[in-house]
This record gives sequence, C-alpha cells and structure tokens, in this order.
Amino acid sequence: MSRSPGAPCPTCGAVTAAGHGPTAPGAGGDFGAGQAAAGAPFAPPQSAPPPRPDAAIGLVSDSKARDLVLVAHLSALVGLVGIPSPLGPLVLWLAKRDVHPFVDAQAKEALNFNLSALFYTIAIFVFGFVFTLVTFGLGIVFFIPVVLAAMIAWVVLVVVAAVKASKGELFRYPLTIRFVR
Repeated sequence: MSRSPGAPCPTCGAVTAAGHGPTAPGAGGDFGAGQAAAGAPFAPPQSAPPPRPDAAIGLVSDSKARDLVLVAHLSALVGLVGIPSPLGPLVLWLAKRDVHPFVDAQAKEALNFNLSALFYTIAIFVFGFVFTLVTFGLGIVFFIPVVLAAMIAWVVLVVVAAVKASKGELFRYPLTIRFVR
C-alpha cells in the first residue's frame, strides 16, 4: 500500500516523511489508506485548548477550596492560646483532604510546618535550658530574644501562607520537615 509523504497519522497526528515503512511506532497499521479508501475527508488533529493563565502559576479558582485552605493555615494560630499548633491543620486535613487536591496539599503543608515548628520549639527550649544552666543564668539573655524571634517568624509565616491561600496560590513554608506526605 502506498502512502503520500506528509500524511498524518489518525491516531497521534504525527506527519510522516517519505521512505517510512507502513507502520509508525504506536500507530498500528498503514494509516492514510483506510481514510483514502473510504473517501473520508481529512480532519487535522485537534489540539488541546491553551492552558489558563492562572494554571501556569498554580492558582486555584475554587472559592470553597481556598476558604478551607485559609482555615487550615489560620487554625495553627490556636497555638497562641496554648493548644498545640499542629492540631488545627491536622483536624482540617483529616476531615477535608478528599474535597479538593489543593486542600489536601496545603493542609498537609500547614500540618508539616506546624509539626516542624513544634519540633524546633522543643529543641530551642532544651538547648536554651542547658545553655542557661551551663552559663549560670547568663544564657537567658540570648535565649529570650531567640524565642521571641522564632515566635514572630512563626506568626508571620502563618499569616503569609493564609494570604497566599486566600488568593488561591500554592505556598511552601521554609525549613519544613515533611512528616506527612
């Protein structure tokens, strides 16, 4: 069977050059002959629609998902009243992770960050306590500013993540250990 050079494959839309065999990889036969024999008009392969502008930068347009992610990030602020900060994102992630992939990813991100922050807080307190004992109380001069700076950084990062989430953007916290994948 002969085929004209430049005939497109009906399966994948690949254009062949002269001298190729009767089958193209993955095409499964002599393409072009069946359409020409049947008299079917040639239809060019359909291309996918262009991606949305917001898809390129990771924006989510679903307002319910954005609201849930906003709550997931801000729920960590319960740590300011003495409740462990990972508890809020954990509860929301367990309850709503199947609603939308954005909710699943960002609630896990908030949970991982707050677990990391809890881990870092414990490490700072242990190190600060030992350092204060070794220096006969002078270590507290360094310990208190470090704790205050860490607390301010935690609040700022949670608020920044919440603002990004309200816009539908993906946010990755810095210095986060990925406990939950």
